[in-house]
Amino acid sequence: MKPCPLQKQIEISNDTIASLRERVRRMEGKLNDPNLPEERKREMSLELMEITKLLETNEEQLKKLHKENSKSFAVAACLFFICFLVYGLYVMVNGV
Repeated sequence: MKPCPLQKQIEISNDTIASLRERVRRMEGKLNDPNLPEERKREMSLELMEITKLLETNEEQLKKLHKENSKSFAVAACLFFICFLVYGLYVMVNGV
């Protein structure tokens, strides 16, 4: 069964966030290297700030996707409940 587009977007966001976190971890390790020239440290610090902003943006997007996914689930649950209720009323009225 093929996942719905919303689930696919959630998977993509999770993968992106994981790769960005790994990249941040590696960059922080490199920044702690005492042999790294000051100019390179500044460049890496700027890049690290940009990656951190991108990570925050992706985490916010993921939260919105999860919220949208829970709305979809709530609609499906309501429809299931309504169908079950209508069937129960039908059985009660017709005595089947």
